[in-house]
Amino acid sequence: MNVSQTTMLLGYGGMIMTVLGIVTAGFVTVTDPTSALRRRWAEYVRTLDYEVRFLLLKTTGQRIALTQLAIVLAIPFVSLLLDDSILVLLIPIVAVGPYFWLRRQHDERVRLLEENLDSWLLMLANALKASPSLGEAIQSSAKLMRAPFSEELDLVIKEMKLGTPLDQAVLNMSTRIKSRIISSSLATVLVGRQTGGDLPNILEQSAATLREMARLEGVVRTKTAEGKMQAIVLAAIPFVLLFAIHQVDNNWLRPLFETTIGYIVLTVATLLWAAAIFLARRILAVDI
Repeated sequence: MNVSQTTMLLGYGGMIMTVLGIVTAGFVTVTDPTSALRRRWAEYVRTLDYEVRFLLLKTTGQRIALTQLAIVLAIPFVSLLLDDSILVLLIPIVAVGPYFWLRRQHDERVRLLEENLDSWLLMLANALKASPSLGEAIQSSAKLMRAPFSEELDLVIKEMKLGTPLDQAVLNMSTRIKSRIISSSLATVLVGRQTGGDLPNILEQSAATLREMARLEGVVRTKTAEGKMQAIVLAAIPFVLLFAIHQVDNNWLRPLFETTIGYIVLTVATLLWAAAIFLARRILAVDI
């Protein structure tokens, strides 16, 4: 065995021992219930659990978090085995990707619920004309609505069957969705029920108002769509360039991942990229 092979083996051995040391230190810290890392981990798992329950997925937040941790720890070993340092770029994607995917699905579900709200209010108004009972009207309208609105109404119906008062079940739906439009509409339903007014007429007027609001929101989204697409392209360009350069010459980027100056440059570039994305989101976040 020559000197270069010995040096290479010692280097790989040192990297493996470093990773094992980090894993051991992390395990000891996580198992300590008073550590800050343990509290952050528990908070992250609770956040994932909330998103999973809202989306009605058949998994748990802890399972997702543990899968992320296992993949993040496995990536350095795979990178060493394949001698491909570009794989390290997968670590931040695995670390934050599932959370942002769940948040995107959450926002998409809320958007669909808001889009179907006016249709449900009209169905509820028509059902109340046939039956004065709000509970029966909700049950009949749930059969006519599509997912995800029908799923939320099914949860309301199940809560009522388990003994939850109608008003509380509707308020639970409002709390679960956390949408200003849906919350105000459900509050209108409950107030109209408690005051004994002409609830079907109130619901029809609310549905007409929601349709006009949706039209105005569509105009605003159309005006901001171009800027959002530009922000997405700018966010993706660094990764596309890194992948393209790596395919042309896989040794050209090695100094970024194997030297101290490279680590500094990569860290600064990542921070600037994250700051640019944050500022772009703040600028394009139009509150309708």
